[in-house]
Amino acid sequence: MELKFNNKKFKIMLVGDPHCNAKDQTAKDKAIIKDYLSLQYAALEREKPDLVILMGDNAGGENAEDIRKVLLRITKPYADNHIPFSFILGNHDLQSGVKTLNELYKIYKELPYCILPEECSSYGDYEIKVNNSDGTKTALSLFHMYSGDCAEDKYYSCYDYVKEEQINFIREKTERLTKENGKTPAVVFQHMPVLEEFGLLKQKSFLSMLFNGVYGINENYGKFYTLNSNAFGYLGECPCPPGVNGGEFEAVKNTGNIFAMFFGHDHMNDFVGMYDGIIMGQTKLSSFNAYGDGLMQGVRILEFDEDSPFTLKTKMLYYRDIFGNNCRSIKGSQKIFRDRTSVKLEASLKAAGILAAISLPIAMIKLLIK
Repeated sequence: MELKFNNKKFKIMLVGDPHCNAKDQTAKDKAIIKDYLSLQYAALEREKPDLVILMGDNAGGENAEDIRKVLLRITKPYADNHIPFSFILGNHDLQSGVKTLNELYKIYKELPYCILPEECSSYGDYEIKVNNSDGTKTALSLFHMYSGDCAEDKYYSCYDYVKEEQINFIREKTERLTKENGKTPAVVFQHMPVLEEFGLLKQKSFLSMLFNGVYGINENYGKFYTLNSNAFGYLGECPCPPGVNGGEFEAVKNTGNIFAMFFGHDHMNDFVGMYDGIIMGQTKLSSFNAYGDGLMQGVRILEFDEDSPFTLKTKMLYYRDIFGNNCRSIKGSQKIFRDRTSVKLEASLKAAGILAAISLPIAMIKLLIK
């Protein structure tokens, strides 16, 4: 299936963390499915992308038949609209009833409108090329990388990282592309972010939690962060990259071709920024079946211009933008508040407790002085 720029434009829709499963019996199950599919159909109608990319943690089930059923369901909007899609795997995709890449990739390959090249790395990484409007040469290269599952026992971290063999895959592909095609823009898509994403944040005091800060987790427990001036968008939770730096970002930067990286994994984040010459962006949760952010589930749109290589335009399209508060699976106050609102409330209560603890001794001192 050939991908190419149309009138020198190419648009990609990123679908973050579908987290869909085979459950469809209860009223709640059916509501979750309907809300997810409504978002997909509406986003396709509004944006008319040339390609959709599932950003990982796509489907769960007890066995291969469950996974096939779920994937057919969540990709039906693309098939109905004759829009090709590709995918990357997240840390949960191989925690279901299908345990091997070969078996899972076989299921994907049989789906209507799925693009999956024959040439993949042993980790399942692959490259998709987008031709120029004339179809005469590659105008954009899209790297789909598997960022792993759980961390190994040899170091302290929750998450795995992209390995040296995978980094060599990127090096070899970009070198070959440059040799055959000249310097060609390329973008990396993977589920888990790289550690360098913290270059878009600044560490703040606990009081930032009362405004726009988030608290650190895993290796960053006890720290507090906000976005810095090089980033824009929404920071709803602390990024969750691996605890070990495998050198992927440095290798990506040194290719000279790759100018952007986009991630999923962190359900409530949709910020984008520039760090060390590389654009990095988060794609928010698109599902209603996992922890989210009120009615701010959404998709990320990337727009490329053939006449402006190594640049892109991007935006988020949220469920609330399309449907307002009309939602089947989210009820009550969750329709109004983002999840981070509850975090702010908790932080405010803690701050109030700290202030009370400080003010009481001061009041006692004043009383003694009187």
